[in-house]
Amino acid sequence: MSSRVGYLLAVMLLLLGAALRMHMLNAAPVGFGNAEITDVQVTERVRQGGIEVFYDIGNGEGREGLYNMVQAVFTSVFGNGLFGYKLLSLWIGMLVLAVVYALAQRLFGPVVGVAALALLTTNMWMVVLSHLTLRETVLPLLVALMLLILARTLAVYRGIHASVPDTTVFVLLGVLLGLGFYIHPVHLLIVLFSMIAIAFRLFSKQRLSSQNIGYLLFSLLVMIIIAMPYLISTVRLPNLSGAVRIFDHYTIAENPPLKAVADTIGAMLFVGDANPAHNLPGRPLIDLVSGLLVLVGVLTAARQWRNARYALLLIASVVLLPAAIFSRTTPDFLAFTPLLPLVAIYFGLGISIVYRSVVPSVRLAVVLGAVVLFAFNLGWSVGDLFTVWPAAPGVSRAYHVRAGRLAQYVDQTAAQTPTVVCDSQGVIENLDAFSATDLMLLMMNRKNIPLRYADCGSGMIFVNGGDKQQVIMPDPQTLDLMQPYLRQWLDQGTQIATMPSNSVVLLDVSKTLADEVGRFTTTAPAGYAPDAAGGSGLAVPPVRFGGNLSFLGYEKDGDQTYSPGGIYTSITYWRVDGVVPPDLRFFTHILADPASQPASQNDTISVDVKQLHDRDVFIQVIFVPLPLNIPQGMYGISVGAYTSSDDVRMPVLFNDIPRGNRLFIGQITVQ
Repeated sequence: MSSRVGYLLAVMLLLLGAALRMHMLNAAPVGFGNAEITDVQVTERVRQGGIEVFYDIGNGEGREGLYNMVQAVFTSVFGNGLFGYKLLSLWIGMLVLAVVYALAQRLFGPVVGVAALALLTTNMWMVVLSHLTLRETVLPLLVALMLLILARTLAVYRGIHASVPDTTVFVLLGVLLGLGFYIHPVHLLIVLFSMIAIAFRLFSKQRLSSQNIGYLLFSLLVMIIIAMPYLISTVRLPNLSGAVRIFDHYTIAENPPLKAVADTIGAMLFVGDANPAHNLPGRPLIDLVSGLLVLVGVLTAARQWRNARYALLLIASVVLLPAAIFSRTTPDFLAFTPLLPLVAIYFGLGISIVYRSVVPSVRLAVVLGAVVLFAFNLGWSVGDLFTVWPAAPGVSRAYHVRAGRLAQYVDQTAAQTPTVVCDSQGVIENLDAFSATDLMLLMMNRKNIPLRYADCGSGMIFVNGGDKQQVIMPDPQTLDLMQPYLRQWLDQGTQIATMPSNSVVLLDVSKTLADEVGRFTTTAPAGYAPDAAGGSGLAVPPVRFGGNLSFLGYEKDGDQTYSPGGIYTSITYWRVDGVVPPDLRFFTHILADPASQPASQNDTISVDVKQLHDRDVFIQVIFVPLPLNIPQGMYGISVGAYTSSDDVRMPVLFNDIPRGNRLFIGQITVQ
């Protein structure tokens, strides 16, 4: 194969690789796994100004942050969410393909380069890596770049001016050796195999020039300078450093070496990684035929170990292999990522050796067989990646697919349809405390969409007087756990059949809400406080309050009789008439006498008032427990609002004149 034909095939494979990786970029699967969420949290910490060598991600475990710093820059430019966070991994995945082809082609020729590129292009795990927001996505690129630069600086291959040292390449070698420390602890092994490769080259028969050796020493100096903060932080924070995490807390008691080796071989050729977050359980890393060709390539390299080209691969393989074998969760495809460029090149070597070993009349059959193997792997990966794997058991849970699908739906619809989210909005630092709503917000690409939030267990918002809106329920149990009175309102809506069950309800209750509020004027009378200016009297809704609120009425309890220890439920309707105080709270007091201290009370609010607009109506449900020792008798119920920052109650207004700061909404009997 000529270099031009190889280059043309490489371009075609790169285009195919780009298509595979860009197709359903944020939808295969839809969502983030827990490991990705951890990386996203570190990225957000960087965006807020927290620049550290080691980030403490909990349980005393550290993490390097260079990947997250680059991710913070990327997402600042291209946006975040499911799409934005995956762009960096997509670009890295494409760079891996290009660098591996360049490395294999320079070391062993175009046949090996094209074959190695073909394997990585169609490999399912390589495509999955391009869809994951993980720092491990950098490792194949880091290994391939290091091998390519070592091959150039050590004059392993003979290209244009390969024998003439280029200071730029040596500077790049030092920079790469130094920066890798800030990416992943596996870089310690990358530095180790680099030092061994340099030593091997220094003592080989084909000696390097003194100028070349001087430049190598300069590269090591650049590495030391860049790595100095890492070394200082390792001394200061040994428990967080990469040295203690390089084998992921591997213990012989949990995973004996022979078993670990057997699991590694099984993962590559037979059973794969059982973790649905990484793989379709039961699918190996590569097919058996490709595995045999990889073995041929390894044996070929072993026979030619004195040749610097093969020695470079063998040294890297021997040094990096323990990180995959002795992973805590063997077999683990994430632990295999540094080896992927080497596996691809060994595969290319195997193809090349088989082609050259057969008689010329059979070589056409070898080429056809390679094409068939490529087509098989392409079809196998496409079917599993985009159809079988997303529907496999465990994938939905591993990637929080429900939250991901809701994030995509809200991104597409919330700008046109007013949206109420059944939860409270908040930033959670601890992954274990993430709510379904936090996950949905994390995965949304459009962070500036106006959303309203209500704790649908005790509050509900009707946008613009009950006009068309959609209610999003990130937690699948929300509808089942709703207060029955509020559930009746949502039951009037329509669930979106194409979305997960109990997740999206379309609601349009403007007429029903108007009828309900009108009914309150006759069935549930309210009164001013007797101690207010102007005395007691009938308060006909809507009753204006300070803070741009209007009281629309309340749902009268039909029983009105309670036992000590029971729970009184207050259900009130309110309308927003302007900007509402952000620290607004509602109170419900149970009073034996209007002038006495409450026998029982509860203060709360179940909607996020900061997102409310004019004419929004919301229901507030307050549960007031009655003391076990409460005396028998008649008790009045008073309600009102106040600001929690200063405990100042909102005045009740009549013709813009204050008339107390509470309303009475009937009585109950305790017996």
